[in-house]
Amino acid sequence: MPSGIRLLLDLGAQGPELLLTGKALTDQGRVVTVMLEAGWSREQLLHVIADRPLPNPVRTTVGAIIAARLRAAQAYPPAIVADHHDAPAWDDPPPRRSGDSAAARTVSEALTYRALVECAGCGVPGTAPGEDLCPACLGWPLCRTCPGPTPRRAHPDGDGRCTTCASALTDPEGSSP
Repeated sequence: MPSGIRLLLDLGAQGPELLLTGKALTDQGRVVTVMLEAGWSREQLLHVIADRPLPNPVRTTVGAIIAARLRAAQAYPPAIVADHHDAPAWDDPPPRRSGDSAAARTVSEALTYRALVECAGCGVPGTAPGEDLCPACLGWPLCRTCPGPTPRRAHPDGDGRCTTCASALTDPEGSSP
């Protein structure tokens, strides 16, 4: 049995709400196997898949939510976490205080811990500001100025442009017409 399928079945045995079967198990098992072969550790993958609760209510399949979490994680290389006995003392990060900001994290810490807020509707990482749903689930219109085949979504109370297009088209010097 491939290692990715084994990991997902173990996860499903620990948390039945995450149990995948059939095609979803086979497809996501392949993805997990590839990630394991690429250097992701079992613990990292368990963290990516299971350390955040499922949206409530779940408006899609658990397989789709797990697939979205794995896709989001694949955008980054696996963080190399050295055993503290293997790393020289000068490579150890300073002790973290609870009030440390995200800017104070090392690159390795930032790659290891990425807080992604998932859409409560579809499970895709990235919600609209102040919402628990993504712009697509909220039914926001497509940006009327985005180039390319996949335009972003524009706030319905805006001028029909997404935040990126609106900020790109503003005068950087702030001069008025």
